Amino acid sequence: MILEWSERFSLHHEKLDAQHQELFALANAAQNLDPKTSSKIELSKLFKEFYTYMAKHFKEEEAYMQSIHYPLYIQHHKMHQSIIEGMNQILQEEKSMEGLQEKMKFIAQKWLVEHILENDLKIEKWRKSITVSDEDLHAPLS
Repeated sequence: MILEWSERFSLHHEKLDAQHQELFALANAAQNLDPKTSSKIELSKLFKEFYTYMAKHFKEEEAYMQSIHYPLYIQHHKMHQSIIEGMNQILQEEKSMEGLQEKMKFIAQKWLVEHILENDLKIEKWRKSITVSDEDLHAPLS
């Protein structure tokens, strides 16, 4: 399954959206590798690149959440930790090329797409709510 970035995934944060798009590209690159012609080293390298980039992204996303005083930060941080732990486990346990590729598909769907749609978009909803509140506070009285 090829993942396509669309506006529905947008947090309206240029850097975080660009990082999400890069994660989509890495997930698609792993899924496009042919197990018959690609080496396990090639897929492992791509998987590790995805893992490293995701860990970097999580740190930046968490810094953003803290900067806007996101009330669900602790829960979101725990989700990120769970994803990283799951990826560590996969890297340590999965031996076959096909297995790594299947796990990559699962990660792309469950941890990338669903995490963005079900959790990351709550960050944007929060940001909008505090932006509106701040604007309301500074509006002239009539």
